[in-house]
Amino acid sequence: MTDHNSMSLTEAAAAVRARSVTSVQLVEAALARIDATDAAIAAFASVQADQALAAAAKLDASEPIGPLHGVPIAVKDLFFTEGVPTEANCDALTGFTPDRDASVVGRLRAAGAVIVGKTNTHELAYGVSCPASRNPWDTARMTGGSSGGSAAALAARQVFGALGTDTGGSVRIPSNYCGTTGIKTTRGAVPRDGVHLISWTYDTVGPMARSAMDCGVLLDVIAGYSPLDPFSAKTPLARAAVPSGLVLGVPDESFFEGFVTDVEVRAVAERAIGVLELLLQGLEEVRVPNTEAHFESGATIVFAESAALLEELRDEKGALIGDEAAAIMADGAAIPGTAFAQAQAARMTVERDYLNVFDDQGVDLIIAPVNPNQVLPHGVETIDDVPLIPSTTQFTFPVNGVGLPSIALPGGFASDGLPIGFQLIGRPFSERTLAAVGAQFQAATDHHLRVPELVGGCQ
Repeated sequence: MTDHNSMSLTEAAAAVRARSVTSVQLVEAALARIDATDAAIAAFASVQADQALAAAAKLDASEPIGPLHGVPIAVKDLFFTEGVPTEANCDALTGFTPDRDASVVGRLRAAGAVIVGKTNTHELAYGVSCPASRNPWDTARMTGGSSGGSAAALAARQVFGALGTDTGGSVRIPSNYCGTTGIKTTRGAVPRDGVHLISWTYDTVGPMARSAMDCGVLLDVIAGYSPLDPFSAKTPLARAAVPSGLVLGVPDESFFEGFVTDVEVRAVAERAIGVLELLLQGLEEVRVPNTEAHFESGATIVFAESAALLEELRDEKGALIGDEAAAIMADGAAIPGTAFAQAQAARMTVERDYLNVFDDQGVDLIIAPVNPNQVLPHGVETIDDVPLIPSTTQFTFPVNGVGLPSIALPGGFASDGLPIGFQLIGRPFSERTLAAVGAQFQAATDHHLRVPELVGGCQ
């Protein structure tokens, strides 16, 4: 592995500013890494090598324009990129080429980022396995989804940062499976115009990187109000709180009732609690709503909203939409308005109950696993005959329903060598605090620094 590819995003940006490396050199190194590894993991749906090199050369000829000046970044193939196909791994969108950038892509470019390519996604972001990509830690395992290509590209050291979307875990699950870091943002904190969506109320855009510090840099670039997204919030991100003054909420056993959480997953979370106890003010056992209180209402809302959002695509090119996505949209179209209204009322009850954990139980963060299971074999569609949604999303989906931010962090490794992580859930707009706590955790651990053998050996 070259020194260029082993740098963090923060280090790479600093090196370009110091002119100890050029943007062209970083892009060339990223493209070489993609050439060496992507045949095995298929992180990318498309690579824009010529455009990236031209952009890098232009940046090298200018003074630094922002915190990402000259740094190679990838974006999930849901994000509009001017003049570049944005197909969401869906035949019905083949050839769709936007004439503008998504707001967040424009913000990346304005900060000096070089977009090297579009990463693979589960079709239309309708799943948690991302069948197009393979896990760099073991190509017989799945990346998780739907932002699986972004997480795989980061784990494989192909790029320094990436963007993903999260409807029910789609930033956190692949980050968890690939040993990377990702932030699911507060509802409305990051604009979503120019992004293929499946839910107005659940979809969020979030930064993905190799570390919490790097995620924080990306977060500050992409967050903030945009009038182009009617759901965009004018509330700014809160300043980062000092970690030593924070109290961590540890869910009691009622949180885990109704399903089985793998013993190694629980063990990683317990070890993370031990590290965090030394970094934070203290721990408190808390009662967090069980996922069963949310799943039915959440699925009703997402399915119905997706049917409405994609109605035109279904009407015009429904035969080209895959069976999984088509079935979800068909189910959503059949949901009565009364059921949708009841689901929204139930969701709001769960939202209030989650907020009460912070407001009434005296904590600032909540720790939870990301997945109840370890990394699954590639191609698996069920766990004990239960579909991957809901069997892998018990701990992630409710966070979307209540609109809270969460950071997924690597927490260790299973006995088979595959990554296992955990998540920290925060108050609305507390993403900077989550990134700060994550950075301190990562300063005290080295899980996020481990590199898959596939990459180290360039197999």
